[in-house]
Order: sequence, then C-alpha cells, then structure tokens
Amino acid sequence: MSNNRAHIVVGVDGSPGADAAIAWALKEARSLGCGVHLINAYGDEYTYSAVEIYGRVPVPERARLSSAARTIVERASARASELAPDVKVSTDSVGETPARALLAEAKQGSRIVLGSRGLKAFGSAVLGSVGAAVAARAACPVIVVRGPEGMADERPAVVVGVDASTRSAHVLEFAFDYASRHRLPLRPILCWHRDVLTEIAWRPETPAPPRAEEWLSEALAGWRERYPDVAVHPGVVRDHPAAGLLSAAAAQHLLVVGTRGEHALVGTMLGSVAQAVLHHATCPVAVISRV
Repeated sequence: MSNNRAHIVVGVDGSPGADAAIAWALKEARSLGCGVHLINAYGDEYTYSAVEIYGRVPVPERARLSSAARTIVERASARASELAPDVKVSTDSVGETPARALLAEAKQGSRIVLGSRGLKAFGSAVLGSVGAAVAARAACPVIVVRGPEGMADERPAVVVGVDASTRSAHVLEFAFDYASRHRLPLRPILCWHRDVLTEIAWRPETPAPPRAEEWLSEALAGWRERYPDVAVHPGVVRDHPAAGLLSAAAAQHLLVVGTRGEHALVGTMLGSVAQAVLHHATCPVAVISRV
C-alpha cells in the first residue's frame, strides 16, 4: 500500500467504541511503523446527521464543547500511551462537524479508524452517524471497529470481498498487505447469487458455475506471487454479497470491502454491500474506496 508511513487518524468521543478504535489503530500503527492522530470534532453548528441546520452554536456553548473536547482527547491520549508507549500519539480537537474534520484529515492520513455507533457517551451518536459519509468519500481506507477480532487461538482470517470490477485491485492490495504484516491467513470471497432471469431454475444445491472459480483464481494469481507469505483460502459463496460476506466474516479478524468512492451526497454512494456490512458485521470492517 502507498502512504503506509503516514499517521493513522482515530475519531474519539470518550465512548467504549472509541476506545476499541484506539486499540485497533495502535496495533496497526505499530505494524506500519507510524504514529496515531486522535481527533475530536465537536462542531460549532447545530446539525442533523452530517447536514447543517439552524446555524451556529452560541458562543458560551461553544466554549463548553471546546473544553469537553480537549478533555476527551487528553484522556484518549493517556489511554493510548498506556496501551502502546512506543507509538507516537498526537491529538487535536476542532470546532468542525465530524464528517468535515475526518475527511480533511483523510488527505494526510493513511487510514481513518472509527468506533462503532450507538454507544451512550456524549458525541458517540454524532460520530456514528457520519461513518457512512466518511467511508464513502475519504481519500484513504476507513476502518470501523464494529466488533472484536476473532480469538487468536482459532486462527481468524482476513476476509475480503472480491468482485469483477476494477475496484477489486485496490481492495485486494489492502487485504494482502494487511494479512502479510499481521501474519494472518486470507479468505478472498466471491459471492455468486441468482440472477432474475434464472430464478425459476435456481436450486439450493446448484453449484456455482466453473467460470466463477476460474475468475477468482485468475484475480488472485498476481497477488499470491507478490505476497507468497500469505496463506490464501479462496471461496465462491452462493449468496447475496452482503449476506455471504457477513456470514464468512463471523468471528474473523477483519472484513475488507470496496465501495464506489465517488463524490456524492452524504452516504448515497457508499454502496449497498458496504452499507450492509457496516451496519451488521460483528468484526472490524475496512472500507476501501477508489478516489
């Protein structure tokens, strides 16, 4: 992957989900030999999701938010230093909407790491609500720590969704590189599902066509040569891509998917598969866009 030594950006909000994101980012930073940048974007405008409404927050309230944000990043920095004293950590708190702040940071960072949504701490709902927008438009990979990594003694793998589009090259590059650095096996999954025109002939026991296996083998050939240290276990799954990937990723180390990566309204171009796995995966998810 290019730009590997640039810092990793972590959105923090004082929640357990953010703590999990910090821990994930620190391990990745140690593997890459880079630092971690912790940021809290508290916003100075009233918003609904990532859409601005009603105008700016009153000055007294902004001062309170600014103070709370500094406290959050200071505590996050202290926690990071406890977990990984060898990793350089920097911090920032900005009076900007979370989506804007994280997308701006993406231009200098190698990855953005976010915690899962729906946690009770102040600001976590805001951070979660912009996850789709950031994943769709960021200039770097976005990792959402949806759940814990699989148990080490069960040898969890990196699961990567592969399709026939040009996006797969970027997705496979990230997945192979990550698996190599973390010494993990890789499970490239091609989901083959029924077509409307063949609905009548569909049977549960119907095998995937030989061309699906052949295409997957051809797509992986060059990457296997480039990363001979990675144990690769490809598979063709007869299911809708979202359902097939979610099932394959259960109790695994990381799920890697691609997205459209086009400029668009918030979240509208993330893609149905990426949206589904970000909402329902039980392990960390890496969304790779081509921007």
